[in-house]
Amino acid sequence: MNKYKYVATSPEGKKIKGTFVAETEGEMKEMLLKAGYYVSSYRQISTKQLSSFFSLSNKIKTKELSQFCNQFSAMIGAGISIVEGIDVAANQGFTPKLRNALKAIQEDMRQGVSLSDAMAKHPKIFPPFFSSMVYIGEQAGCLDRVLVTVAEYYELENKTKRKIKSALAYPIILVIMLVGIVVAMMMFVIPRFITNFEKMGTELPKLTMAIFNASLFFQENFLYIFLVLFGIIVVLYLIKFLPSVQMLYDKLKVTLPVFKKINMSIFVSRFCRSLGLLLSSGADTLTALESLKQTITNKYLKKKFDRVIDDVRMGMALSSALEVEMKLSKVLIQMVVVGEKTGELDDILIKTAPFFDSDTENSLNLITTIIQPAVMVVLGGMVAVLFVAIYSPILNSIKSLQV
Repeated sequence: MNKYKYVATSPEGKKIKGTFVAETEGEMKEMLLKAGYYVSSYRQISTKQLSSFFSLSNKIKTKELSQFCNQFSAMIGAGISIVEGIDVAANQGFTPKLRNALKAIQEDMRQGVSLSDAMAKHPKIFPPFFSSMVYIGEQAGCLDRVLVTVAEYYELENKTKRKIKSALAYPIILVIMLVGIVVAMMMFVIPRFITNFEKMGTELPKLTMAIFNASLFFQENFLYIFLVLFGIIVVLYLIKFLPSVQMLYDKLKVTLPVFKKINMSIFVSRFCRSLGLLLSSGADTLTALESLKQTITNKYLKKKFDRVIDDVRMGMALSSALEVEMKLSKVLIQMVVVGEKTGELDDILIKTAPFFDSDTENSLNLITTIIQPAVMVVLGGMVAVLFVAIYSPILNSIKSLQV
């Protein structure tokens, strides 16, 4: 089997890139054409892949899920059976984890297991939200269309993650630089000045002596300091798995002023898009809410969301339950109220999601705007203190020589 990297036009007219495994170029073009893809260019690439043993995580990237959804949807839309489509996808250029899961799913389906149930056996590969959407698509007979919407959902999720990483990258680099500068000063720069001042017999100011003593302590106990810090990090990492600590940590993420804004913006954006997609695919409100709950990773929010589901099950309107139990933004509550009154809640939620996407981006920009100057002020302050501590004895020595 040969592996090809291609550029093609999708049935919707969008330009896409992907990989395909086939015996020949002709077979690759024919299979993609059946799926509705018109190949404009392609090239053969190496079929060697790293074993899944070397993977650092059991999960797969959202980008890969999106690519799988697009290809699988196109094959089903072109009339290819689900089992055959899974077989073709299992031989494509996906990671070993996804390909192995697809092969297991294919075997389950041949024994009479539904696609959604087979996917549910692999929650680390196909999240509960994914298998829930597949189940809805199976029941409604529109699996290809549902997969397209799921692909779009994961594409947007991938974009959001990239924005978060991009927003936090610069502050993290600044912090690393700050730590690096302090360690370098304590380990290499200040000790040299100590030696020179001792030779000169210069009387040192209190600030300089404090910095020099700290430097000596840092040098003499560097290994112990490193081990203590490493131990603290390990302990903090381990205790975060305790349920009570997890709950406290997740609560702080959505209650502390700056972090609350960004985390709640992300939650509301995902809530709108996920619930909108589930409802538009034919799920009833309770089923949609139960499926959506599986996508919530914050335990504190999930606990509150459980109460929302209970309220809705008891007959309360969704808008009222969200307002009472979670106290979400008034804009979202008003949109849900309008959707419930007009019977177009799915459409309104999907149209509202981009508004909260921009709100998320603004929140990320706000964090960057706050963190960068704060780190720069701390960095500048530390450099200033070190500068005064080191050069004030030198200036005193020059003045004494002039006298």
